[in-house]
Amino acid sequence: MACFTAPLAQAVAIHVAKPAECQKSRNPFVARLGVLENMLYGGSLLLAIEHVWHGEITWRYPFLTAIAEGDVAGMFREIATVGVGMAIVVTAAWALYVVAAEAVARAAVRQKA
Repeated sequence: MACFTAPLAQAVAIHVAKPAECQKSRNPFVARLGVLENMLYGGSLLLAIEHVWHGEITWRYPFLTAIAEGDVAGMFREIATVGVGMAIVVTAAWALYVVAAEAVARAAVRQKA
């Protein structure tokens, strides 16, 4: 229904809160916030397209079929469980990516020395 809104909200929050000079940060997690932002935007876009494909999002008001059917509580339950769960999994995958990228970068520096 609307599970894509949780990762989308996280992506918007990162976009707003991200410092302008985050690429220059010494903290690898801050330096790679743009990657997390892109992962969340991309995943939200693909999920929105999938929901349109299956008819859960329409081009006419109220746009979300759950609202038209009166299942607003079910929609919020899905956002709170599935949507937040997806946002957590994407963030965890990004954190593993940052840790792995830092390990590879450190190994490359050690090999040069």
